[in-house]
Amino acid sequence: MREERDPAWWASVASHPAVAPHVFGGGPAFDFSGSITNPASLPLRSENGGIIFLPLDPLATTLEMHTMYLPQGWGREVAVAAKRMMDRAFEAALVVVTYEQQGHYRTRPPRHHGWTLSGAPRDIGLACPLIGWALTRDQWNASPAKRRLQCQ
Repeated sequence: MREERDPAWWASVASHPAVAPHVFGGGPAFDFSGSITNPASLPLRSENGGIIFLPLDPLATTLEMHTMYLPQGWGREVAVAAKRMMDRAFEAALVVVTYEQQGHYRTRPPRHHGWTLSGAPRDIGLACPLIGWALTRDQWNASPAKRRLQCQ
């Protein structure tokens, strides 16, 4: 796991046909390089993808999480890397939020990490409504995923 601030690397992952519909919500691709190069963001990668954490407040106590992995990274790679990435995010953050695209199970965060539903589906103009999820540092630290990470 390492920080990756090269927008071209992230764009290559996001533009993959199996990934793009989930990154861009079924709409046209857009430039998100400013999120990658922003010093307040935390773009972490493993071999075939990664997680971009974006601050939602000036102190970065609340982060918005965006996960994207190429198909060859689905499964074990993302499962192992995400645990370490969550630990890194919670070094400073108190809360991490993310969004599930209604009807797209691959966009749902893993419940064994401690995520809780934070609202009903909302239509925000994308191809499908979004469902909010939240994870506090305390929930993460008490989760089965975090306990397994400590044993590895």
